[in-house]
Amino acid sequence: MQYDLLICDGEIVDPGGGLNGRMDIGIAGGKIAAVAPALPRQEARATLSAKGRFVTPGLVDVHAHIFVNASDMGANTDRFCGAGGVTTVCDAGSAGSANFAGLRFVVEQAVRTRTRAFVNLSAIGITATSRCGELAHFPYADPEGCARTIAENRDLAIGVKLRYGPGIVWEYTTEPVKLARRAADMAGGVPMMVHITDTPLPLPEILACMKPGDIITHCFHGREHGIMGPQKEMVLKEVVEAQRHGIIFNCAHGRGGHFNFPLIEKALDQGFLPDTISTDMTFTTATGGPVWDLTTTMSKLLHFGVPLDEVVRRATATPAKILGLDGVVGTLRPGANADVAILELRDGDWELRDTDGNAIRAKRRLFAERVLKDGRVRYDRQSG
Repeated sequence: MQYDLLICDGEIVDPGGGLNGRMDIGIAGGKIAAVAPALPRQEARATLSAKGRFVTPGLVDVHAHIFVNASDMGANTDRFCGAGGVTTVCDAGSAGSANFAGLRFVVEQAVRTRTRAFVNLSAIGITATSRCGELAHFPYADPEGCARTIAENRDLAIGVKLRYGPGIVWEYTTEPVKLARRAADMAGGVPMMVHITDTPLPLPEILACMKPGDIITHCFHGREHGIMGPQKEMVLKEVVEAQRHGIIFNCAHGRGGHFNFPLIEKALDQGFLPDTISTDMTFTTATGGPVWDLTTTMSKLLHFGVPLDEVVRRATATPAKILGLDGVVGTLRPGANADVAILELRDGDWELRDTDGNAIRAKRRLFAERVLKDGRVRYDRQSG
């Protein structure tokens, strides 16, 4: 037999791999072996019909939290990721140098979803942040330890995370950003991800400290000092230029004002699309909303007119490249890992909310029907 599994008759949407249209996918040895309009059924040990469904690479969530407050999604990570079509997830700085070993333990012992992580500039990571920001006291900043942690965990750690917001950092200047950049440079020029919701500084001052490949996360927040000017009418020219020069804008959904529908609609109308779509998901937002999962977040952008292939690109190929997994995941081209999401785009009437209480009535919504990682089914909606 040539294939362990043949996924038949699905509508492939793989913008990163340049694959589009009704085709079969042959899987062998946990890898994509072939993609073509009609592969021989008799050469497969098993077949799986995807008729009437979209087939995409397994989704890649570049900003979630599986270890926030030293445990959160933890052992539930696979369940929550699978329900959203996700086969690869990145923890966005839940752990710092002092507790990264704990994150590694959780990943190795309880998580089958492929995982990467940013290391927080704060040694303590995101711990008890309802009481005190992780960098509210300067002694918690540990650029040397952050860089060392990345260097010692290259298989897991991929960059530096800084949450820059009121009450989170020790001073409202560019110094926290510069310190995070120094840590990233010490680690070998890895990217840094900067959280900007309600930042005390105008965004252009932060962007001036960043390099191509660095990431602005929560780019669609509707609070002070975002991607638009004070009147929130026009995307800043500095933002447009930064994106053009390789700064990555990530619309991590989350909660607490991170994702604002009126701002999103204005930004999209002006042609500003985020480079990546992610959830900023925690146990709370996965069980009580408004995030729910990555396919729901993607559905919100579909509602505002972003084409399906561009939504898929921002949840597959682009984040895969950020995580150093370009060509390994995020594509269905032969040779890639057999990470596959079979998605239903269902017509209906759903109320979906942003993080500021605004609601839309979505006429289409994506649902993950089946999800395969390395050629094996990891989620099946019919069986939960």
